[in-house]
Amino acid sequence: MYDLKTVQGKSSILNRLIESIGQTNHVLLNIATDYNARLLALQIQKYFEWNPNAGQVLIFKKNKMLSVTRQTLDDKNFIAQFTRLYNK
Repeated sequence: MYDLKTVQGKSSILNRLIESIGQTNHVLLNIATDYNARLLALQIQKYFEWNPNAGQVLIFKKNKMLSVTRQTLDDKNFIAQFTRLYNK
């Protein structure tokens, strides 16, 4: 089961991710606004650090879907790769 968070404003996605801690281990972010890819990647990293039970964050932006898991974060180039895919 996923916790759906729709992001429509410029507020911190990290706050939305933190809201889901304790509810579910999988979060679906529906990005309905422009959001800085690097900032988003950093906030997702923090979410995984703060939530040891987190399994996956799915990001939907227009016609794209990105998946971030703990394994994804292990890559030392995670932020650069995420930014490239998010802005593609």
